[in-house]
Formats: sequence, structure tokens, C-alpha cells
Amino acid sequence: MRVVVLGIATGLGARLSEALLDRGLTPVGLVRKPEQQERLRAEGVKAVLLDTGSEQVRDQLLQAMSGAGGVVLAAGTGTGPGSLGAATAAQSPAGLLSAAAEKAGVPRYVMVSALQPGESTRRELGADLPAYLAEKENAERSLSGSALDWCVLRPGPLDDSAGSGRVLLRTGGDPRPESSVARADVAATICELLIAPEPARGLLAVSAGTVPVRHAVAALRGSAVTGR
Repeated sequence: MRVVVLGIATGLGARLSEALLDRGLTPVGLVRKPEQQERLRAEGVKAVLLDTGSEQVRDQLLQAMSGAGGVVLAAGTGTGPGSLGAATAAQSPAGLLSAAAEKAGVPRYVMVSALQPGESTRRELGADLPAYLAEKENAERSLSGSALDWCVLRPGPLDDSAGSGRVLLRTGGDPRPESSVARADVAATICELLIAPEPARGLLAVSAGTVPVRHAVAALRGSAVTGR
């Protein structure tokens, strides 16, 4: 199974690449810099260098997704319109990836989002909501009408510990993580969401917990995982 990843050069992306390879899956990294492509190739990861300066980027995304079984948006910041170049000024990477995935027939899409502020904090911030959070919120909303089996994963604060292989997953219309979580455990959760027999469609919050990742994802079957 090929899994196309945007954000594979991030800390989370690196751990996701390792987790995918460990499970016998094939990560395909979408990168913007030649040096990233060279490094990933040296690590045995297929890397596609995007031409973010032209409309060809849309064709490149479609070609990269041909025959893939899943797509992951693991990028942190820089997820707003135009993040993939001037040719995409009116569309975010989340929208570009979902459109390409639908066209290519890729069944599953996992997007890593962020912890959004609560209602009272949001009222206080008003128009001053940080751009990063606004981008993530808009990206979440862009998936609500998608025909894909999409899942938005909201992690707690990320850390670089080895991970315990155990997590707490929360579902619902506005799920919130309870604590921090290791990048390694988020990566493991993404892998399980991609290969689970039944898709989990909607919003999930992930934090450190006591349930093995595989069991936590399996427990989602039949539960009310909902989207916006």
C-alpha cells in the first residue's frame, strides 16, 4: 500500500515515514526542496519534488496519488491558501490534496490538525485568532463535504519521546485532547487509521493514554465519530 504524505520532512513526518516502513507500507513524500528529495531517497523513501511555481503541481499531485491507498497531510505551519505556490493562491493544501485524492480514487485521507481554543478563548481572541489555527480550522471545514473517508486528527502538544504505543482517542463534533502526546504515537495512530478494516470518518483527538494504539482505533468501529 502506497501512502502519499505532505509534510514528510517535519518531525512528525519523519516518524510517520518510519512507522509506515515498519508496517510494510510505502511512503511517498511530497517535497518542495531538492535537498529534501535527496535525503529521503537516501533513507529509502520515494520522494516527489513538487513544481510549486506552476500549474503543473496539480498534475504532479494526481500522478503521485495514482494507485495509492491513503493520503496524509502532516504539515504543521504553512497550510493556508498559496502554501504550495502562486498557482494555488486560492486553495489550501488540504483542498488540493482532497481534490486530487478524489480524482485519483484514493480512499482514505488523514489530516493532522491542531488543538483549537475553547469557546470562551475564541470569543476573547475574536479576529486575532492566530493564523496557524485559522488555517487548520479552515482546512478541517474544507473536508466536511468530501466524499473521501477522511479523518482529522487533533493531537495534544507534541513531544519527541520514544512513545508508549498507548493513546487516548476522543470523538465527537469538537473533540479535544487531554494531554501531550509523542510524535511516535501520533504516527502509529495515523498508520492504524490508514489500514483499519473500517474507516473512521470525522474528527478525532489524540493524546497520551493507556490503550494500545491498535485497540484504540479498533474501538472506533460503530462509535459516533462525527465531523463539522
